Amino acid sequence: MSEPTKLPTKENWQSSAVKSLWTFLTIAAAILFYHIIQYIGQISTFIGSVLSALSPIFWGLIIAYLLDPVARFYERTVHGLLAEHGITAEKNAKLSRTISALLMLLSAVGFIGLLLWLILPQITTSLSGIVKEMPSQINALMVQLQAKTIFDNGSAFGEYANDALLKSLVFLEDWLVSDLPSQAELIFGYFYTGVKSVFNVVYNLVIGLILSVYITIDRDRLLRQVKQMTYSVFPTPTAARLRRVLSQGNRKFSGAIRGKMLDSLIIGIICFIVLTILNFFPFLEFPYPVLLSVIVGVTNVVPFFGPFVGAFITGVLVLFDNPSMLIPYLLWILVLQQFDCNYLDPHIVGGSIGLRPFWSIFACLLGSGIFGIPGFVIGPPTFAFIYEIISEWSEDRLREKHLEAQFDIPPEEDFEDFAEKNESFTGTLLHEENEEEEAHDKEREQRMQERRDKLRQVIQKRKK
Repeated sequence: MSEPTKLPTKENWQSSAVKSLWTFLTIAAAILFYHIIQYIGQISTFIGSVLSALSPIFWGLIIAYLLDPVARFYERTVHGLLAEHGITAEKNAKLSRTISALLMLLSAVGFIGLLLWLILPQITTSLSGIVKEMPSQINALMVQLQAKTIFDNGSAFGEYANDALLKSLVFLEDWLVSDLPSQAELIFGYFYTGVKSVFNVVYNLVIGLILSVYITIDRDRLLRQVKQMTYSVFPTPTAARLRRVLSQGNRKFSGAIRGKMLDSLIIGIICFIVLTILNFFPFLEFPYPVLLSVIVGVTNVVPFFGPFVGAFITGVLVLFDNPSMLIPYLLWILVLQQFDCNYLDPHIVGGSIGLRPFWSIFACLLGSGIFGIPGFVIGPPTFAFIYEIISEWSEDRLREKHLEAQFDIPPEEDFEDFAEKNESFTGTLLHEENEEEEAHDKEREQRMQERRDKLRQVIQKRKK
């Protein structure tokens, strides 16, 4: 007996509606993608303008992050002083946080002002000296070139070198007379762009310093909001794991940035002290010790390329002022950088970045291509932070595929075990939890007190 043939079931209206909705969303996404491709230039310009408008906020976050150890030091000190005078815990916390943020701002402004007070006079002196000495040095060079006495004219190499220098000077003179005036508009455009960039940096720095005060005052509230969003978006185990990875990356990033800044500050101070002592010898006379030391210290913040750039800039200043001191100065810079690379930097910065030299250079070049000159500084620690997250993700995938033995992956560390072993991380979590509980209790008590006050007012009105 043959089975009855099954008739195709009719689709109900819910499935038809879902298919229609997906078809509409697909067409809408295709149209949206077409318009995005067509107006990609306008969209990128709009995004760039938005980021430019928000750049003071980014500066404020960076300044607050870098000066956070200074603010915490002031906060602990002020908190202890206020506690001795019998201030309540709630007022003490608010006052100490506000006062520490203001002291942090004053310290940053004072440090910048001190640097400008020390550097600007020497920059003015060095520029005026270069302008004053340059004509006489050019005239002397012209006389030597015309007489062909810079190199030994009796040898074939000397005669060829003298002719090459003379032709180069003639070419430079023709370019100054004929080509340079025609490019005056382009040069003025470069000058205008440079002045505008300096103004933008000063504007972002001033607004960023002001915003850093408010960010420091609301630091715990902002961190609690980030934590709340993290646990709201991700499952609890994923959020806890993400916090662990971010905590490790933050320690690596902050250790690298702050350690390098401290290392560069020490290098600048050592350079100034040694140059000042050497200037007491009658046969040594290094010009502008403060300016040279500041340039050496600032450029030392940039990994790998910074010491070479600093040596070149300061070497040019020494060459124009006192050419006989160029070789001794470069020898001193070589000794100073060897001391920094082999002793000071490993003890202060150490392995906080944890990148191989190839990846460090790669991060410097990539950061400079994206962020410009600041990318040289933040490139390696930022790349190390991302590298840490990618390594964690890669190890998890290899453990899921049971390939940890093949690639020497350590066994997975449970979050609770990690918290037990890492006392600082555990202390941070407990401190945050206690602060959150105290904040909630204070808010709850404040709301109850407001309700009591309103109830008393209502009762008094009714009695009247």
